[in-house]
Amino acid sequence: MILVTGSTGTFGSHVAKALLTKGLKIKVASFDKLEKMQEKFGKEVVSTNYDLNSPSTFDELLDGIKSIYLVAPSGSNQFAEQIIPLLAKAKENLVNHIVLTTVMGADSNPSSSHHRAEIAIKESNIDYTIIRPNFIFQNFINYDLWAIKKDMIFLPTENGETSYNDIRDVADAIANVLETPNTHLGKTYTITGPEALSHSKISEIFSKVLERNIRNVNPTEVEYKETLLKFGLPQNTVDFLATLYHFIKLNYFKSTTTDLEFLLKRKPTTFHQFVIDYKAIFETKV
Repeated sequence: MILVTGSTGTFGSHVAKALLTKGLKIKVASFDKLEKMQEKFGKEVVSTNYDLNSPSTFDELLDGIKSIYLVAPSGSNQFAEQIIPLLAKAKENLVNHIVLTTVMGADSNPSSSHHRAEIAIKESNIDYTIIRPNFIFQNFINYDLWAIKKDMIFLPTENGETSYNDIRDVADAIANVLETPNTHLGKTYTITGPEALSHSKISEIFSKVLERNIRNVNPTEVEYKETLLKFGLPQNTVDFLATLYHFIKLNYFKSTTTDLEFLLKRKPTTFHQFVIDYKAIFETKV
């Protein structure tokens, strides 16, 4: 059985659904209530709660598990340290494969929790595969839908480009790795979409598909932060997001790889197709 952590989050929920589509037996796990997981996946799917700060929850979490999909909670800075007891228990329970999702560029920031988590996995003596995805298209739904509904992209990135992915592709790729792990053991994959796009180009694609003008406002970092603070976001979250988009402005997330196509055995989804697929969501007016 495959354990899917973070199963009510964006990555975990899509990975769980991709595995179920393949007919594989999974256990979904989350910090959320069981009812929320059952609502997403049905009562026939085994579900459980866990707490990374409470190793006493690990026995039930790992019962019957041979493979694990592991993803950090959003905004977690202590994930690497929290998973060390979990990895020890997994080793004790004879778990034979772990797929860890971090982020593109994790190897270039040794102080980050993502990098430290990769080190912890490698030192666990359990076979592993590391997936480092770039930003996902679905961020325009999860975080920026308010702006699209107001006919704009409101991100401080100037002419920086990003090789965004579709989360559906990333989940399918991870499901393929979990289904046939042998050729992926000890491998690290940097997952990007097929092209690097500026937000100016993205606004053009939105405008064409939605048949209305979506402006790329390109606010200053100060304007961006002030707007998010007005929405009630905490200062540390606002600072974190501003830092991410500053690195996009500097083209840190521009590079593309063929890893996703290799894992999918098909061409990845383009941004144009993504907007077509989710057109009804973007067309909803405020």
